[in-house]
Amino acid sequence: MRKTIVIGLDGATFDLLDPLMERGLLPNLKGLADRGIRGKLRTVIPPGTGPAWSSIVTGLDPSNHGIFDLIVRATGSYNLGFLNAESLRAPTVWDLAGVFGGKVLVLNVPMTYPPREVNGYLVSGLLTPAASERCTYPPDLLGKIREMEPGYKIVPAQAFSPARIGAFLDELEQVFDAKVRVMKELLKQGDWRFVMQVFNETDFLQHALWHVLDREHPRHDPALHGRYAERIYGFYGRVDAMIGDVAAMAGDDASIIVISDHGHGPLHEFIHANNLFIEKGIMKVKQDIRSRLKYALFRMGLTPLNVYKMGSALGLARLRMGLRWTSKGYRMLSRFFFSFSDIDWKRSTGYAISGGVYGGVFINLKDREPQGAVDKEGYREARERLAKVLMGMRHPGDGGQLVTEVLEREEVYKGRFTHEAPDLFFLPRDPTVGVFGDFEFSSNRIVEPASEVISAQHRMDGIFVAAGKDLKQGAEVEGMRVIDVAPLLLYIMELGIPEGLDGKLNEGLFAEGALGRRPPSYFKLEDVLATAGGDRHTMEDESIKERLKGLGYIS
Repeated sequence: MRKTIVIGLDGATFDLLDPLMERGLLPNLKGLADRGIRGKLRTVIPPGTGPAWSSIVTGLDPSNHGIFDLIVRATGSYNLGFLNAESLRAPTVWDLAGVFGGKVLVLNVPMTYPPREVNGYLVSGLLTPAASERCTYPPDLLGKIREMEPGYKIVPAQAFSPARIGAFLDELEQVFDAKVRVMKELLKQGDWRFVMQVFNETDFLQHALWHVLDREHPRHDPALHGRYAERIYGFYGRVDAMIGDVAAMAGDDASIIVISDHGHGPLHEFIHANNLFIEKGIMKVKQDIRSRLKYALFRMGLTPLNVYKMGSALGLARLRMGLRWTSKGYRMLSRFFFSFSDIDWKRSTGYAISGGVYGGVFINLKDREPQGAVDKEGYREARERLAKVLMGMRHPGDGGQLVTEVLEREEVYKGRFTHEAPDLFFLPRDPTVGVFGDFEFSSNRIVEPASEVISAQHRMDGIFVAAGKDLKQGAEVEGMRVIDVAPLLLYIMELGIPEGLDGKLNEGLFAEGALGRRPPSYFKLEDVLATAGGDRHTMEDESIKERLKGLGYIS
């Protein structure tokens, strides 16, 4: 089994990396591309961390692995729930490598908590609870890591705040450097046939500080650019040095792949779809005095987002972080602020809880939602009504059409879990307009400028750079998709590829005659496919929600 190393740079984009390579700041990444191949890597719909990394490691689209987002409606309620490794209903590349006897080292890949047994070592990734003692396989690996690096963290502890850019970068560098040191030490401790490390720090950095680099961003401040731009570029220099070190440790016979799950680009505005649904009568407010009063105050501006802005201006943002995203704080805010608990679900047709580049909308369907109002016979009509409302949305500033495309889920997915996807996806007219995927009502406006904690969002094209035996050299490749990565990894490890994957082995990556000398082999996916999956999870781990909010995933 040929050694293969995958370095994941969450959210990395050639839009940032190419200029840095041209400046000579990323010599190792450029050298890898020069002796191998590079190209854009098309992600899945929606282009989120959870579904995209799950597609990378399984070769399946979300409708066949079961991860459509990081967050969903929790089973039996309208509250937010988090998906995790128990919700991934397909084998991963490292599972298959282990089946065939290969030792694996898997570090910080999203959607791997709680850790499953592997033939080697695994440290879970994004969505691991901050205080979890159950984040490694085998369990005693955590102790070994703490001996190597006492301050090791899976994600930064502090959420981004515009008033603490320097401190944010300090911790980001510390977390990244600690991961690199642990990775290097673990690389020395085994004859690993498959290695995969994902660094979410690139994604966190871009969500928070894109406006510092982007002179066209409406929040760009030349003073901040002068103070922090070179330090941000220096972070990518750290990433590049890591790539060089890992490649040197791997040896000439190893294949090295650097990928991202999606791209990144500027974010200027947010759409709050649930406010539109209330305005159009799709969602109904309860008639009791308490809910009507909360809604009246909400309309007047008493919203979590406005309170946060006021607290931030008064220097109280840290209080908000300490209270807003705990179970106690959430219950208190739900009590005082207008929220989903104030919606009369028995009279409501639909709701939105999935956002980003694409918005996701669910029909409030009987026998699926806890208080479903739409029966099966009315499903088609309800979906058409919501699509019409979305397409009719206008920008409050220029009056132009805000949503340019609405897709039914069957247009996006064909797999066995399609029924779990949002009933509709809608695409705003421009990627600088994002969809706020909140389960509550953080703002009383339908469209507003993006909040000060986020200035970029995901894009559909990530990066793909690879070098190794039989791959082309110095070539620009086209047509790579995240679902094509798993078949490629299995092939270059000299393993069989499961039949029935959504992804395909891209023949354009290989030197002439390579596939003829060693044709790919296939086996039946159902022989290893796991069908059992866990329920959607509740929101009781406030540390998860706090970090997701600070990193721009939820409001």
